[in-house]
Amino acid sequence: MKTDELIDRLTANLEPTPPWWVTRRILIGLGSGAFFSALLMIFWLGVRPDLMDAMTGTMFWMKFAYTLACSAVLAAALIRVARPGGSMGSLAWALAAPFALVGGMAVWRLSGADPATRQDMMLGNSAEVCAVFIAILSLPIFAGAVWALRGLAPTRLVLSGFVAGGCAGAIGAWIYAFHCSESAAAFVALWYTAGMAVTALLGALAGRRLLRW
Repeated sequence: MKTDELIDRLTANLEPTPPWWVTRRILIGLGSGAFFSALLMIFWLGVRPDLMDAMTGTMFWMKFAYTLACSAVLAAALIRVARPGGSMGSLAWALAAPFALVGGMAVWRLSGADPATRQDMMLGNSAEVCAVFIAILSLPIFAGAVWALRGLAPTRLVLSGFVAGGCAGAIGAWIYAFHCSESAAAFVALWYTAGMAVTALLGALAGRRLLRW
């Protein structure tokens, strides 16, 4: 059989991918992982006991908005890189916006604070575990993202792994916020971002192996 004939036979019954199929698969993977991550947070770390009172504070919602904005942008980027030759494009600039806002807020708060309190604002009471806990909570979400990507056609495997890890880290950070009692902008800018960055880098390192066709 000639090569052209083989190609014709292999492509004879191909059908167009249904609209939103890629998006649906990505959201199923992320949503399933987030469900198990939430269960892990509840039964391992527990929800903060003063959650209802904390929800009346502006900084609590700043933390939620930051992690959700990063999650949304990275989920949109994951849908892009799941396709052959996909890239983040303008979403890389969109991702910079929440980082810049929280970073700017952190600098503004630190500049107006008493020098004796600045270290506490940056380290809080849980700096040594924050990024680690976020990374652990991100693992089920990363697994869901990998499952979704393996059923699609990413060709830039390192980038796809990086985006998958970053998205998992952002969602994991949002889930961790239900447990974490820290709300200083400097703490969130440093340690929540560190947790997301760790999972993004781990995803980039694992992407070439886990996402290989």
